[in-house]
Amino acid sequence: MLEATGEGPQPLPTFSTRQRLLRSWRNNRAYFFGLLPAAILLGLFFVAPAVWAVRASFTNRALIGLDARHPRWVGLDNYRRLFDDPDFIVVLKNSLYFVVGSAIIGQFLLGLALALLLDYTESRGYRATPVVYGSVLLAWVNPTLVAGFLWVAMFDFYYGSLNKALDLVGIGPVSWLGTAPMLSVIIVNIWRGTAFVMIIFLGGLKTIPTQIYEAARVDGAGPWRRFWDHTLPNLRHIATLTLLSITISTLGAFILIDALTGGGPGIQTEVISLYAYHTAFKSYEIGYGSTIAVFMLSINLIASIVYLRLSRPKV
Repeated sequence: MLEATGEGPQPLPTFSTRQRLLRSWRNNRAYFFGLLPAAILLGLFFVAPAVWAVRASFTNRALIGLDARHPRWVGLDNYRRLFDDPDFIVVLKNSLYFVVGSAIIGQFLLGLALALLLDYTESRGYRATPVVYGSVLLAWVNPTLVAGFLWVAMFDFYYGSLNKALDLVGIGPVSWLGTAPMLSVIIVNIWRGTAFVMIIFLGGLKTIPTQIYEAARVDGAGPWRRFWDHTLPNLRHIATLTLLSITISTLGAFILIDALTGGGPGIQTEVISLYAYHTAFKSYEIGYGSTIAVFMLSINLIASIVYLRLSRPKV
């Protein structure tokens, strides 16, 4: 018989931190090796350039001249110059108009509307559904530079198809890129980027069980109530990630604007990404251009945090 010692139950043996990490490594090493190639590519093409840009933003590095061969450390001088730059304030306003107009209002809402329309017509077997889907998708698969030159031809004052169409209804020609350059750029970016949003939302709509809508119909809910109470809540996380994705991509867009207007007239369509490109590779100021790029990266990080916090479920 065992003697009673008067002591309580003995604690179970615990694993040390090292043993837990070792066990976790053994259980998950297959996943680690599977993700390693992607991690290496992300590090080479995303993290490393970002780190290099941050470092270059504290120097006077240039593409030509003595500063190209022997760049000097200038500390926060580039950042002071950035916030004292009067053109940069205009560029920030242009970027805000461009992102809100083309990404948040244009691509997001139009893409959601097209996804709902195509999902509705597909469920009822309408034959025109593939034609509409293919037409929208065609704008997205076009190379950015080709799309830009295509719309330059359409916006042409004398021979552009848009002004030819206006002539047919008795309206005089419009200098689209001269009198309304930002609106023109927003229209083109909406035309090109809506397909991406549409595809994402179409995939999300396919994941919503049809029984939810059937139960709502039985309860007497109309189309708007079903959309507000069931479709939107089920698409919430997809909508947040989509909105974040198109916001970041639109803020970084510059090839399309460069092909359409080059940032002009003046700097009326100069957005922050194009301003960084012109500063670094046309004015040859790599250090100052990197500072603008780092500021744009900071905006992207802030936008990511805001979107992800808004997408959290309320307790």
